[in-house]
Amino acid sequence: MAVWQVDFAIVPRRALAKDPRALLSDVLDTDWWSAERLPSGFAQQLAAIGPAGAASSAERQTWGNADGNRVDVWFERGQATRMTAHVDVRRLDARFGAMLLQFARVADAVFVRSDGLVVEPRVGAFGAALRSSPAWRYVVDPAEYLSSRHDDDE
Repeated sequence: MAVWQVDFAIVPRRALAKDPRALLSDVLDTDWWSAERLPSGFAQQLAAIGPAGAASSAERQTWGNADGNRVDVWFERGQATRMTAHVDVRRLDARFGAMLLQFARVADAVFVRSDGLVVEPRVGAFGAALRSSPAWRYVVDPAEYLSSRHDDDE
């Protein structure tokens, strides 16, 4: 994860409803999809979001760029178990955002930001989640962001 990326777990609504306390753990590393199914044709839908990544393997498939906009899906024994999106806020890509929101709606999923904020797949909610993130603060004023991080370390 780059400092200019906002990281989200893409979480099926039913899984979140079954175990909302999982938000207290590391949401990006929780296997939210292990008991749920991704929509049929999900790989084609994600290919419309971004090109297949070079880091793809049997355990992880990626679409997009490592330091830009990207979606990752992890697999165990051929079953999707975890899905994340990394949004580059240095230069927002409306097409990527719209396709990502559409995918989440089709998958009946929500976004959970790395700090636990649950975000509905709607333009306003998604935009607000981006604008309230540390990555956004970094992009708007890197010096201020870095000095505030330095002050936190002391």
